Amino acid sequence: FEGHTMLPVIESFKKEYALEKLVVIADAGLLSNENIQELQSNGYEYILGGRIKNESEAIKKQILLLTLKNGESVAIPKNDNTKIIISYSMTRASKDAHNRKAGLQKLEQAVKSAKLSKKNINNRGYNKYLKLQGEVKIKIDYTKYKADACWDGLKGYITNTQLTNDH
Repeated sequence: FEGHTMLPVIESFKKEYALEKLVVIADAGLLSNENIQELQSNGYEYILGGRIKNESEAIKKQILLLTLKNGESVAIPKNDNTKIIISYSMTRASKDAHNRKAGLQKLEQAVKSAKLSKKNINNRGYNKYLKLQGEVKIKIDYTKYKADACWDGLKGYITNTQLTNDH
C-alpha cells in the first residue's frame, strides 16, 4: 500500500518530465477513498483497479445483471464524476474458478485435519467461506462458495476520466 507516498511521487514525476497532463493508472492497492479524494482535489484523472465486490449493493446488483461476452466491457456511473468500468474475460473466469476451487480444497483439508481454530479464522481469502458454529465447530459455507461463481471473469476499473474507447 503506497497511500501516503502516492501524491508526492506523482507530483515529482510530473515535474521531472514537464508533463502538463497526467492520468494516474494504478492497481487496487491504491484504491482508498482518501487517495481518490486527493487525486480529485489535485485535479488528477485516474484509472484504478476496482474491488467490485466492495461496491454498494446497487452497483453490485447492476454488475450481476450484466451479460458480457468475452472481451466486452461496460461503464456504470458511480456518481457525478466517477464511473466503474466492468470487463469480462473467459480466461479470467477460468482462473477465478480454478483459484476458488483450490482455495476450497485447502480449507476442506484444514477443516478435516482440525488444524483450523477460532483464533486463526479471519475473513480474508477463502476463509470467507467458513462459518463458526458454537465455540469450536468450523464448517464450510458451500452456499457462499457457490454464490461467488457469479463474479468469475469480471474485473472493475474506477475512473474519473472522460476517455472514450478510441482515446
